[in-house]
Amino acid sequence: MLTTIFSEQRNGLRFDVFAGSEAALSPNCVLISGEHDAILIDVQFVIDEARELADRVRDSGKQLKAAFITHAHPDHYGGMGEIASAFPDTPILARQGVIDGILEWPAKRLHWQEAYGDQIPDEMPVPEPLTGDSYSLEGHAVVFVDLPVAETVHATAFHVPDAQAVIAGDLLNHHSHCYMADTNNPASWLTALDQVQALGEHRIVVPGHGSVGGEEVIDDTRAWLEDYQEVAKPRVPVADIAREMSRRHPDRALPLLLWLTRGPSFGLVGPRELGVPPEVFGG
Repeated sequence: MLTTIFSEQRNGLRFDVFAGSEAALSPNCVLISGEHDAILIDVQFVIDEARELADRVRDSGKQLKAAFITHAHPDHYGGMGEIASAFPDTPILARQGVIDGILEWPAKRLHWQEAYGDQIPDEMPVPEPLTGDSYSLEGHAVVFVDLPVAETVHATAFHVPDAQAVIAGDLLNHHSHCYMADTNNPASWLTALDQVQALGEHRIVVPGHGSVGGEEVIDDTRAWLEDYQEVAKPRVPVADIAREMSRRHPDRALPLLLWLTRGPSFGLVGPRELGVPPEVFGG
């Protein structure tokens, strides 16, 4: 079930942020609306929550002009089929590097269907290539920010200067652990934070997971990454890293992310053999 975690009108634009359920990894997606038109950034994960998102867009009374995908992790693009079905005339757009990741869906589908069953689609639409530097929503620029390697290799943030807003995808996690299994490159991730922070003062900062805020959202992710750099030294076992980061950040959401590793142990079930505490799985 979707939860509206933020709604604010700022300088002629309305920002509505919807979070997915914790069971579906609680991804955020954003509806940005002008007087008549709207755009969507990220589209939820599981089928029921993507359908609910489509209902929220319809209920807004705005014409959905475009949907954008920040990066190629299924919890942010998995609902594309439902959005495409509900809004067949609306283009779904992503940078080519993100599209290339989405094209790996047939391999990822088997893993996620094991965990979520028929809430995971068999087929996945392919977005259209996102080109250029910005999009105009009723005269307000939505600037595309191509990020260096951070949580994943290819990702786009969206900066709305008129509203001092940035929608950062999984570059930012507020009060949530970060996912290091794709790149394990905290130094480059910190560089990406610098790039976003340099865009100017932000009054609305939307992370990929967690609550919306201002500059403190960036600072929160930075603090986690700096701790991770200190803890995750070469040859330190994953279990030791996970336990120490849990000790330093005991109240953060998504502790399971600490136990995900690259290779055979990746997944919602595989890490159990590493000694994952049962409560991480809800047991």
